[in-house]
Amino acid sequence: MVYKLLIIEDEHLIRRWLAYAIDYSDIGLKVVGAAENGQEGADMIRNYLPDIVISDINMPVMDAFEMFELTKDLFFKKIILSGYNDFFNAKKAIHYGVREFLAKPLQTEELRLSLLQLTNELENEKRLTNQKKYEALVVARKTHHDKDMIVHQVLSWIHEYYAQKFTIADIAASLGYSESYLYKKIKDHLDITINDYVNRYRIKKAIDQLIEDPNVLIYEVADRVGFSDYKYFNKVFRRYIGVSVTEFKEEIL
Repeated sequence: MVYKLLIIEDEHLIRRWLAYAIDYSDIGLKVVGAAENGQEGADMIRNYLPDIVISDINMPVMDAFEMFELTKDLFFKKIILSGYNDFFNAKKAIHYGVREFLAKPLQTEELRLSLLQLTNELENEKRLTNQKKYEALVVARKTHHDKDMIVHQVLSWIHEYYAQKFTIADIAASLGYSESYLYKKIKDHLDITINDYVNRYRIKKAIDQLIEDPNVLIYEVADRVGFSDYKYFNKVFRRYIGVSVTEFKEEIL
């Protein structure tokens, strides 16, 4: 990957020298711009979003620290160019995350090594970020899979035992989960409660029974799909279908 480098230096000759001092492409860098003061540098940082910024400290219009303050919401590696008498600014520079200090007059090899160090850091950070994203994806998929598996277990249990009389406590005990845990899992996944799902499934099976045998008696259907009280069965049937069992048989079948 090629990373973007921005140069900010008020001295014209140094600025031009920095632009061509080394073979930047050889260490994975591309010079995207060169500014002559901090204000221009801040504008270029926002426009070009560089990965690394080389900047002098003392510049007209705005110094490096004011520029860093204006762009503190953006992430980029920083190299400070400094005269020997400027190192009292080191503490302030560290506050702004400056990674490297280079003393003037600059040495080509020192510049190359500093930039190489930062590009290596960028590569490592990129790998770490990708690894974290991958790990988060794995965890998310596992969580989703586990969630789907639990929901599948609950629904399969209901499909097998719907004709019997049972409570959520019976499902939880059989599957080895707490009632509250199962309630939340089903509600989050299906957006309905377990009892609601059980009733819907029983009504679906009741309709299958009615279609298969239109002459079947209501209390028989109720008993076959898990309702001990046919009047309550009729009430639930009307709630979900909109008509009573008798009306359904007369109008639909």
